[in-house]
Amino acid sequence: MSLQGRLLNMSMALRYLLAIDPSLTCSGWALFAVDSAQILGVGKIRSLPASVPLAERLLDLQNKIDHILTIASIGCNDVLVCEAPTTMRDPHAAIKVEQVRGLFEVAARARSAAVPGRINPRSVQFEVMGLKGKQLERAVIKETAAFVVGKLHGPRLKELGLEIDHLSLKKNQDIVDAILIGTTALHWISAASRGKQTLAEYFHRPATSRRRFSATKGL
Repeated sequence: MSLQGRLLNMSMALRYLLAIDPSLTCSGWALFAVDSAQILGVGKIRSLPASVPLAERLLDLQNKIDHILTIASIGCNDVLVCEAPTTMRDPHAAIKVEQVRGLFEVAARARSAAVPGRINPRSVQFEVMGLKGKQLERAVIKETAAFVVGKLHGPRLKELGLEIDHLSLKKNQDIVDAILIGTTALHWISAASRGKQTLAEYFHRPATSRRRFSATKGL
């Protein structure tokens, strides 16, 4: 069965998926309809400049996040998924981004939306982008990400008014990453449904266990 067909099985329970690529400077977001796996909207949330005190920047982001969730009417039948942290090479930066990630997740929970877990970029690279084996250079990953999003969602993004040539997609890397997070999350939502697991249970599985589980269920 196709991904769209599997997701239709959950259409009575879930409505929207909001996928987030969190950042203190510019967070990308992508809104999907769960039943059709179609992108409904994409965008960015920019923060105030670094010259502004962090507390004020976070408050400003909180207000902008709340506005996006209001416009998207995120509620009890919806899901929000953020990209997971990837590195601690700069702990101070990682902690700041974690605060932003928390703003999105708390705002969604306050609206009774499901926040089942986060998706590691390596899972996206393996499951959606087809990049296996040794970790590639960041530039190569970005190139591949733009190419994959163009192939998977190009026509729809064009309908939404986003330029879909390769260079334009690379300039919108925050949106590209959010779309890939959302695409992966839709697969996981489908897998959880087929395996009769809750979203939280499926998202909590280690990557190797999740792949074995999906294989045994024919996902």
